[in-house]
Amino acid sequence: MKRILLATTFAAMSTGAAFADAHMMNMSEGFNMLQTALMADFERMGIPTDTLDDLTLGQIAAIKQIVESEDESNQKNRIEAIIANN
Repeated sequence: MKRILLATTFAAMSTGAAFADAHMMNMSEGFNMLQTALMADFERMGIPTDTLDDLTLGQIAAIKQIVESEDESNQKNRIEAIIANN
């Protein structure tokens, strides 16, 4: 009985660790895709792209939302404000 319980516990822990590893890989890929998508926008607006490396996921998501908004009049200033608060 102890062997079955131990084997079941080990199997559950292994599955959880594999799921966590796969989930982290997907999050990392998504983060990289967002950074890459914003590079062209930064270049178009004249914002240095090296600043992307220092931004958090939340900051990148906020910037992506600004870029996708219809109001282009103040985009650069709003993005630069987010970068400055980093």
